[in-house]
Amino acid sequence: MSYVHLAHLCSHIKNCTNVRAATTSIPFSRLHLQIALGLYREGFISSVQKGSTSGPDQYPVDVTPDNIATRRLWLGLKYRNNQSVIRNFSLISKPSRKVNLTATEVKALASGLAVRFIKPLQPAESIFIKTGDKQILEIQEAAKKNLKGTALCRIK
Repeated sequence: MSYVHLAHLCSHIKNCTNVRAATTSIPFSRLHLQIALGLYREGFISSVQKGSTSGPDQYPVDVTPDNIATRRLWLGLKYRNNQSVIRNFSLISKPSRKVNLTATEVKALASGLAVRFIKPLQPAESIFIKTGDKQILEIQEAAKKNLKGTALCRIK
């Protein structure tokens, strides 16, 4: 897994919300797709569409090794009262520091307690973790399923 790609995603989305962009595109990858769908489920973005460098697809196109370089994910960004719904989007695990959490630590974080250097989860915040089976879940969902994993990013 590349934390560098995740760092680019975090900073790209923050920059787009700073300039009040309505939509933005990010490179297509499984990691980006799972994070984008998580953001959509949690209500931070309004839409996720597959597309190409020229815009969202009008009809479904399969991703193949021949066209992967041009495939993009188009995200619809959300604003309320002229303010972005996404106020901050930052990495927890970095290339120099992976943060692996036990199932007990995941439950503690989900219930609002601080774990190691990770500050407690506030209302309207989400933390995404990568489980052992390469799934990316929001921390509340991982706590319900009693899973452990690597803390990836925090969004508020």
